[in-house]
Amino acid sequence: MRKQKSIRWFRYTVEDAKAAQAELDEQAERGWELEEVGLFTATFRRAERPRRCWVEPARWKSERKKDWDARSDYLTLCGEAGWELLEEDGGLFYFRAKEGGDPAPIQTDKDMEWNYVWKKALADQVWSLSYLAVYWSIWTVGGYIREHPRMWELFLSNISMAMATLVLLWLGMDLFFVVRVLRYRAKCRQVVAEGEPFPVPRRWGARLRGIRPLIEGVLIAVLVLCLLLSVGEGQTNYIDGYSAYTRGQNSIAAASFEYCRYDQEEGDLWVERMDCRAGWLAEWICEDFRAAEGDEKRLQREFHRHGPTALRAVELGFDRAWSYSSGEYEGLILRNGNQVLRIEGNQIDLTGAKTLADIRTWLAEGA
Repeated sequence: MRKQKSIRWFRYTVEDAKAAQAELDEQAERGWELEEVGLFTATFRRAERPRRCWVEPARWKSERKKDWDARSDYLTLCGEAGWELLEEDGGLFYFRAKEGGDPAPIQTDKDMEWNYVWKKALADQVWSLSYLAVYWSIWTVGGYIREHPRMWELFLSNISMAMATLVLLWLGMDLFFVVRVLRYRAKCRQVVAEGEPFPVPRRWGARLRGIRPLIEGVLIAVLVLCLLLSVGEGQTNYIDGYSAYTRGQNSIAAASFEYCRYDQEEGDLWVERMDCRAGWLAEWICEDFRAAEGDEKRLQREFHRHGPTALRAVELGFDRAWSYSSGEYEGLILRNGNQVLRIEGNQIDLTGAKTLADIRTWLAEGA
C-alpha cells in the first residue's frame, strides 16, 4: 500500500520563490498535493488530481490600515479567481487552487509581475539581509570616533575573540546573501526586458539559503552562551579594601596583568603589562599607549590622574622606551620583544637603577 502522506524538507526565502514553485509543480506531477507548510518542512498528501499551487513574495506586511486593506482586497481577488491562501511563511504567499477548480496562474504578465511583485520584494529582502551589517558598522565606527576604545583588548579574552569571530561570520553570511539577491534581481530585470521567463534558482542553493534562520538561531544561542561564560572572566581582585586591585587574563593571543593602587602614603601606582604572542599585537598596544597620553578625553575616561603630555624617547636598556611626566605624576612605556609595559605613578622614581632592575627581573620571569 502506498503511503498517503509525505513530509519533506521545505524552506525557501523570498528570492527563491520560483524554486519553491518548481518543487511544488514537480510534486504535483508525481501525484502529491501540498497540504501544509511548516517552519522547515511541508506536508503533502497523495491525490488523484493534485490541486495546483502558486508561490509569490508576500506583500503588505506592515500593520498600517492602508496595507491591511490592500492585502485584503488582493486576497479577495485571488479568491474570486479560484485561489485560496494556504499559508504565509518565510515572506512568501502559498496559494492553492480551490477544490474542483483549475484556475489560471495569478500572475500572467511578466512585466506586471516584475514591477508590482518582484521589484520591491527583492529590494526589501536586500535591506532585511543587510540591516545588521549597516547598524553594526554605524555603531562600531561611531563608537570608535566618539570614544577611541582600546580595540586590542578584544585579543586578551578567548571568549571575546570567539564572539567577534561569530559576529563576523554572521555578517559575512548576510553580505554573501545580499550579493546573491542583488545578482538575482539584476538577472530578473534583464530576462523580463528580453521577454524571457523568470530564472529558477537551483534547489540546493535555495535550500541552503532557506536554513539561514536556523543558522542565525544557532549563532545567537552560541553568542548567549559565550556571554554567560564571560561572567567572571578577568575578575578584579581587591587588596586592602578597595585601595588597590589586580586583574589578569590569559588568551591564545596574549596574557595581561594590571595593578592599580591609590594610596596617599605610598603614592598612586598603575601598572599594565601585556605579554603578547605576536609582534603585531605588541606593536599595536604600544602605539595605543603612546597615543592615549596625548588624548585628554581618553585620559579622563581611563582614569589617569594627569593631563595630556608629550613623550620622550629614552634609552633604558629595553628595545624601546618612552617616559613622560605631568605635575607630580610620571610614567614609563616600554617595549621589550613582544612584551609591553606601562607604569604610571607618583612618589616613585621610574628611571632609577633599582626600579629598572626590578622591571627587568619581572619581565624576564614572564618571557
